[in-house]
Amino acid sequence: MDTPVTSFQPATAPHNEQAGLVLIVLTSFFPETRRALQFVGELAERLKARLVLLHIDQLALVDDNLHLAKPAAATREMRQALQVLAANLPVPAAIELTDDLLPRVIDNLTKRYGPALFVLGRPAAERADFAMGAAVLDVLRHARLPLLLVPETYDGPTVPGHLAVAADDEPFALAPGAAPARRLLHQLAPARLTVVTVSPMQDDAACAAALHQVRASGLLHTKATHLGVEGFYDTQADEGTLQAIDTLQADWLVVLARQHSVLGSMFHRSITHRLLLRSPVPVLAVPATDGEQDY
Repeated sequence: MDTPVTSFQPATAPHNEQAGLVLIVLTSFFPETRRALQFVGELAERLKARLVLLHIDQLALVDDNLHLAKPAAATREMRQALQVLAANLPVPAAIELTDDLLPRVIDNLTKRYGPALFVLGRPAAERADFAMGAAVLDVLRHARLPLLLVPETYDGPTVPGHLAVAADDEPFALAPGAAPARRLLHQLAPARLTVVTVSPMQDDAACAAALHQVRASGLLHTKATHLGVEGFYDTQADEGTLQAIDTLQADWLVVLARQHSVLGSMFHRSITHRLLLRSPVPVLAVPATDGEQDY
């Protein structure tokens, strides 16, 4: 049985390296999505990226056995409302509407559009239920695909001038699905890049090792930019990283979304998840694997 994903606005051609980056935006009619659409529209215009608006039935995310038929009029109204959102963007956007569970949707979209970067808006803290967003994060983690999460309250620049990369001294390799995130960072080429480490005590060797691991990964294009490292004191990696964002006045944060974590790694999956939910700036989660060899 085919995955029920419906394209009702002319879709762009299948992805290839010459076609440019594909940004798939998880779309709703609430403030966090409007902020994310504004953000990603400006980003797509700058990078000549292609946009896909993906609208998912929230009930389907909650219960796999729940299949409620919608009246034809309601479906038409949904499509019209999504077309209004697309019309307000600075670049053309394809629209996808689905009432299936997200894992099968992700598989369908990945096959049709090729590797892509997913974008999700995060509602203002303590103001909304982020259950659907949390489900999306979990699915993307299992799919090993990159995610850009945009806080509703973020009012900084769309193109980062200063990028912070949260890392530790453990070796890592980029997962196969990380290619769009790496491509995005290479195209943005921020003027300043800072690798951030967190430790309860001074550990210059760990700072130097973290800088080396980021350089060796190929994640960043560093030829024309300044790349440095700064350590911050804390017993909790997420708290120390949030302090680093504030101190450095970084515009974006990059975190490594590791599926598993070696013993002692500071930036393991649960910490990455907490940073996604708490960072005041956009977070780019890049799928990575432990160790120097990719799987």
